[in-house]
Amino acid sequence: MKKLIVKKVPGLLQTFLFPVAVYLILLLITLMMDRSGYATSGAFDRIIRSSVLTTIIAYAIALPLSGGRWDFAPGIIIVLSGIIGSNLAIDAGGGPLLLLLLTVAVAVVLSLVEGALYLVVRVPTIIVSLGIVMVYEALSGVVFGGGGTQLYMHSGLTVFARAPWVYLVLAVIMVLFYILLGRTRFGYDTRSLAANPRLAVTMGVNEKRNIMLTYLVVGVLLGVAAVINASTVLVSPANNLSSTALMFSSMGPVLVGLYLARFSNLPLGIFAGALGMNALSYGMVILGIDSSIQTVNLGVFIVAFMGYTSNSERIRGFFKKFKTRTQA
Repeated sequence: MKKLIVKKVPGLLQTFLFPVAVYLILLLITLMMDRSGYATSGAFDRIIRSSVLTTIIAYAIALPLSGGRWDFAPGIIIVLSGIIGSNLAIDAGGGPLLLLLLTVAVAVVLSLVEGALYLVVRVPTIIVSLGIVMVYEALSGVVFGGGGTQLYMHSGLTVFARAPWVYLVLAVIMVLFYILLGRTRFGYDTRSLAANPRLAVTMGVNEKRNIMLTYLVVGVLLGVAAVINASTVLVSPANNLSSTALMFSSMGPVLVGLYLARFSNLPLGIFAGALGMNALSYGMVILGIDSSIQTVNLGVFIVAFMGYTSNSERIRGFFKKFKTRTQA
């Protein structure tokens, strides 16, 4: 057991080197520019707490993606299930546990509807999910009079967005996600379908069952994310694909996490990616960078990171040849 732990330490250090490096670089920049606030306990709390929601959404994106399916619906499922679950819990006068159960149940139903529609029409998930986004966004403007939800005004219902519960929720989800992908038949089937769907089906993998289980798990994850999201911000009805912003905000951690996962595992890789991306975002806020420029900078950073990681062998080979020629 001790040898196993020692063996995994280098991988863990490599996984979390990314967020640590991002934080230290931005800390140095903020200090050089005489901008205070990035080294305070409040900054740490904000970065880590915002990473909880980002990580859970990223898990919900990465799971279908690990099976070769892109999905644009996570954002609207978070919005719509948050509105319905919150209002039902408030009207019922229930507590935070009832809120969690109702919201997760609604999110699961919404997610399973998407999965069932995909199996029926059999067109790419990008097209199906965009259609689902449009329908669900329209519903978000109809349910409960189109008033959205202001759950944060009911402090007794927002405990899952406050410490220590928010971190406990993340820990439980992280462990279960690791077990689900790495220690169950569902995880093995998902990876085999992503690698070679025809061969996987020939070998006995039930593709339809795997797809519906995927959307079931995604629904649970998005339901938990909806509770945390509704507990911290005003949730308004979405329109004109505005809900996809929630999904795209977590794509960075997914893409970075897929690379970092090679050093440890996917759950830790995505969490490290979320920490790094949120540290970068908050650092730009401290530096006073305009929000539109922040988006551009994040996009450039993700492209540069993915470009380097995808071509790292070629880049190292180029510098090795350059060094050899220089020495010669």
